[in-house]
Order: sequence, then C-alpha cells, then structure tokens
Amino acid sequence: MRPRLSFNIDDSQKLVVIRYIGNLPGHEIVEALSANLKSMDAPWLYDMVFDMRRFEGFVPFEELTLLAMNWAEIAKGRDKGRKVAIISEDPLVQARFSAYRQEFPTREFRVFKDFGETSAWISGAAAHETPSLAS
Repeated sequence: MRPRLSFNIDDSQKLVVIRYIGNLPGHEIVEALSANLKSMDAPWLYDMVFDMRRFEGFVPFEELTLLAMNWAEIAKGRDKGRKVAIISEDPLVQARFSAYRQEFPTREFRVFKDFGETSAWISGAAAHETPSLAS
C-alpha cells in the first residue's frame, strides 16, 4: 500500500473528506492539506471528515499548530460552527481531542469510530449531539 492522502470534495453537501493512508510524515500532511484547501473556493463553508482509520503515522504538535495557522490564514474566522469529524480508534487521537479544539477554535469537533456515525452527525441526523467523543 502506497502512503498517500486522499482529498475528496462534495460541493453539493459542502463536505471535504480527507483520508490518511499508510505511514505519512506529518509535514507532508500539512503541506498537502494546506495546498488543497487553498485551491478550493471558500473552503471555510465546508464541513470536514478526517478518516484516519488506515493512518500509520504520527503528526507532531508543531505540525498541527502549523496546519492551524495555515487554516486561520485561509478561513479568517469565517468557518464558525462548521464541523470536523475525525474517524479513528487510535487512543492518541482521543487524547489530543482538546488540542484540536484549541488549535481550531471556530470549528466543532467530534471523534468517531466509523463512517456511519460520522455521516449522521455531519448531516445533523445524529440522535445525540452532546458528547464530545462518540463511542
């Protein structure tokens, strides 16, 4: 399996799905995400799903901070209330949950274990929306 980042845009649903596949270095993820988001028209209007179920790498906090700075420059606060779903069973992702919210304060974050729960939350059809972490 070739390590890669898959970036899919659904303009009709205002949704971006990013899949991390294999062992990707954090700096490559930041560069690719930033480039793809900058190439979009009004990416701040989109909800995002980060599917990390097949990710074998690690993104250091410094690179997460760099991504947050790049995003802040792109969005300029115009993404308030947009959703970010992370799909992962990695305990580190769960442990970093508060860091994601701190680095991207205008976005609403949840962590899920499968795509079905994620889709329901993104679409607003989730039965429970109060917990920060989905089980």
